Amino acid sequence: MIVILDSNILTLLVTPLDEKLSEDEKLAKEIHQCTQWFERLLSKGASIIFSDICDYEVRREFIRIKSKSVQELDNLRDLIEFKPVTFAVLEKAAELWAEARYISQSNKIKENIDVDCILVAQWCLLKEQYPGREVIIATKNIKDFQRVTDCDVWQNITYL
Repeated sequence: MIVILDSNILTLLVTPLDEKLSEDEKLAKEIHQCTQWFERLLSKGASIIFSDICDYEVRREFIRIKSKSVQELDNLRDLIEFKPVTFAVLEKAAELWAEARYISQSNKIKENIDVDCILVAQWCLLKEQYPGREVIIATKNIKDFQRVTDCDVWQNITYL
């Protein structure tokens, strides 16, 4: 199983519990549960991947608010694979973006879908590269990836 983690999962994994959090108790619990889930997947041999585009999306906000999570993000890069955004990924993302925009003439989609399209493009290319393996996007918000069949909220993803 290959699990691609969305930016919102990356944020949970690198946010220290001691930082001032907006919804302290609820968010602290989610951070703890997500970290346990992540460690369980790793210990069972799941391949966990982040995209460099997610690093960018999370890092820029942490830099803006001067968060010590930037160091946690750097530490995570030493632990797991971050997929680069290559020309092949951008080419596929452009196709997905154009298709989503074409469809949105009749169905309203969120305005800024660039990062999501890049992540879905990486999902598509990994599906092609590893046809016999399950490749799934883990997120907190499925509607961002509603056109992707293999996507679920992180709590529902398990690996035996």
